[in-house]
Amino acid sequence: MRAAEAILKELVLHVRPPRGCAIVLTEWKSSGPTDPNWVAASGTMETQNLVRYSEKIAELRKTDPKIDWSDVKIITGARRVALWLSEIDGD
Repeated sequence: MRAAEAILKELVLHVRPPRGCAIVLTEWKSSGPTDPNWVAASGTMETQNLVRYSEKIAELRKTDPKIDWSDVKIITGARRVALWLSEIDGD
């Protein structure tokens, strides 16, 4: 089981959202063994980025339906992690 941060980094690097647009993973209560324990959300992106985002989410929901949230601290509500491309690329 991969960590939430690793999944999110892979997603952001694949999508390459525009400057100022974060992608967020939030812990979600799974309703069964094949139902993911996470959901993803993003800000506004151009069509090309949205296509890459949708394709990668579909892939990750198959390859990594359950992710490890143990390293993510709960501040309020559900656990969540957010990442901007500039945090990875240093732009």
